[in-house]
Amino acid sequence: MKAILINPHEKTITEVEYSGNYKEIYSLIDCRTFDCVRITPNEDMYIDDEGLLMDNQRYFTLLGTSLNNFAGKALLLSHDDEGETTATNWTLQEVKNMVQWLPDTYKAEPYMEFMTL
Repeated sequence: MKAILINPHEKTITEVEYSGNYKEIYSLIDCRTFDCVRITPNEDMYIDDEGLLMDNQRYFTLLGTSLNNFAGKALLLSHDDEGETTATNWTLQEVKNMVQWLPDTYKAEPYMEFMTL
């Protein structure tokens, strides 16, 4: 199925083929653990869950969304009504228009807050 790979290290955005096996995501985005971020009600982005902890990291943001900056490679896919992963609905050009590379000197610090209820 069609997926879109965002690589801030090389500043490239490419269409890739994803088999549907979640284990493939690890190699596509070069990570040990990943997280899924909902970009829109239909589009998802898989990112390195430890991306903010890596040295010499590169970052990007997605224009037109209210989401924060992202660290490392990302894979864009979609999902159906049952939650099953499907090919992205976005075109390569749409994603290229949305991605903004952050300067190589940009550094985000991990942040965690605990609140009592």
